[in-house]
Amino acid sequence: MFNPGENLSEQERERLRDVINRLLAVNFLNKEQERERYLTARRHRQALEDFFRFLGWEMVFDDRHECIFVMAPEAGCRRNLTREESIWLLVLRLIYQEKRQGLSLSEYPVTTLHEIRAKYEAFRLPLFNKTRLQELVRLGTQYKLLEPLDDDLSSDDCAFRLFHTLLYAVQADTVEKLHQKIANYEQGREVAPDEMAAPPAAD
Repeated sequence: MFNPGENLSEQERERLRDVINRLLAVNFLNKEQERERYLTARRHRQALEDFFRFLGWEMVFDDRHECIFVMAPEAGCRRNLTREESIWLLVLRLIYQEKRQGLSLSEYPVTTLHEIRAKYEAFRLPLFNKTRLQELVRLGTQYKLLEPLDDDLSSDDCAFRLFHTLLYAVQADTVEKLHQKIANYEQGREVAPDEMAAPPAAD
């Protein structure tokens, strides 16, 4: 029987089990927010790679950006993002791409609600209401894509730190491609399924 925790102490086995469960539930792990889990994953990289390969999942250790990403091969194991959620992630990814220029790898782009709304208006996208905004922010925090830096999410000055995991949540390597994907939504066309790395399906 396949056992990624074989020959480990009980305490270390528990740490590894916690990391596996976390990745199965959330897909993303970054050192900035979950340092202990990240370091545990780094210590047992080979065991984790073997485990997820056994499941048929894709696994990426991004040492440069200090984050880890896993994705199930079957669409049925992934969460079906709504059109509004997909647009939200695309806009965040675009802002991340634009703001990361000139920053060191240890720095994270920071944006504000005002800047996010400005992008929606620039692309003539329907704006979210206060309740929906809270749900969209919760989606981003749950999957380790962003972190609110202020308590009042409805304030235009509310700041959000954007994490490198956005690189894997939305597949695109240039600002131009992101512009095109957002324009596709504005024109009523959908983004291809393999261009959005949807989080796991909710239980």
